[in-house]
Amino acid sequence: MHELGIAGEILDIALSEAERHRAKTVSEIRLRVGVLRAIEPEHLSFLFGHLAHGTPADGANLSIEEVPVHVDCAACGASEARSFVWECPRCKGSSIEVTGGDSLEIVSIDIQV
Repeated sequence: MHELGIAGEILDIALSEAERHRAKTVSEIRLRVGVLRAIEPEHLSFLFGHLAHGTPADGANLSIEEVPVHVDCAACGASEARSFVWECPRCKGSSIEVTGGDSLEIVSIDIQV
């Protein structure tokens, strides 16, 4: 359940930004999460809500956009896969390099001053 540590880090960043801008509340946090991170969005949202209870982020919406796996295939060019496999999802070639899908980034934090 690595989502607990991630939820804590997201909360720390959001609260730090809220304090820096002298905000009273955090209303929404938008994330992009690569599928290779193996994060369950429902678990992350639940744990974030639990950790945020009683803080300025209490009740904040955690919006999570999943980013698919991206590979570069030497045979047919770049491609996108729904999950990681050791072959190109388009041509089934084995000469691929993973170039995305492992990111975890905060896109934006909405705060109320």
